[in-house]
Amino acid sequence: GIEARSNFKARTAGRYVEALRRIQAHGVSVNGCFILGLDGHTPETFREVFEFACSIPLYDVQITVLTAFPGTPLYDRFLREGRILEPGRWDLCTLFDVNYLPQGMLPQDLQEGMRWLTRHLYDDACTQYRRDAFFAGLRRSRRIRACA
Repeated sequence: GIEARSNFKARTAGRYVEALRRIQAHGVSVNGCFILGLDGHTPETFREVFEFACSIPLYDVQITVLTAFPGTPLYDRFLREGRILEPGRWDLCTLFDVNYLPQGMLPQDLQEGMRWLTRHLYDDACTQYRRDAFFAGLRRSRRIRACA
């Protein structure tokens, strides 16, 4: 996957960006899916995701909160580490609620960051910008091929 700049995979982010642009230039829309709240994420991560999604720009974007589902290795690890907020609460396993203690921020920071990112990524102007940029890139790539 494509990781935030704070992650070790960020060294290859430029190649990912170019690959995504080339994919979309061929008319294939990309839905960028981002999981927020990973170890190493901080409150700054939300702005990084927003800027990344708009810089390509991705046609579609999906954001979710890292969720530790009971019975999974992640849940077991967080339970051992004392990071599960309310053990056994399946109703908090929605991909949008925070059911664990993140490492780089408070649970409230994660919730507020998700609300901020949701407002900005999914507002009408940002969505229209991403869609318009996708179709503009598609038109440019077809003109280039027609002239070649």
